[in-house]
Amino acid sequence: MTNTSRHEPPTTGSRVAGWIGYVCVLASIAVVAMALFAAGDGFAGWTVVAVVIAAALLSTGAALITINLRHRRLRGSGGTPTHEPGVLD
Repeated sequence: MTNTSRHEPPTTGSRVAGWIGYVCVLASIAVVAMALFAAGDGFAGWTVVAVVIAAALLSTGAALITINLRHRRLRGSGGTPTHEPGVLD
């Protein structure tokens, strides 16, 4: 029986997008810590700036991670007999 599915390796763009997404989420956690420190010291202006930056980083990171995982899920596992189609590899 022939294997009709094609296994395409992940593109460099999708791998880079995934890693940038993870870095953005980690950076947003660091910025939240800085915002809490600024709020504790009474710097209200910097607190607002940090919260806006953290929200932007978190939403960008989540979007990139979601796009990367969706791309991998739609690509499938390559149709090997030990994997079900559509399972992350």
